[in-house]
Amino acid sequence: MLRLADKYAFEITNVQAVHLNVFPENERAKKCYESVGFTERKTDLNVFVYKDESWGRCNMVIRKG
Repeated sequence: MLRLADKYAFEITNVQAVHLNVFPENERAKKCYESVGFTERKTDLNVFVYKDESWGRCNMVIRKG
């Protein structure tokens, strides 16, 4: 599904890069995105606060190849 979305983005809409955000603690999701070519671009800690919890954001990118 991710490869199909990337193909659509690069071939149909002709974008140069696709970005996504994932919680840094979600290692399974990060590995899934890395398996199709996404790389970690930037991680920000404590971006989202909910009640007494604080969550980070990992921005990942795949570029047109």
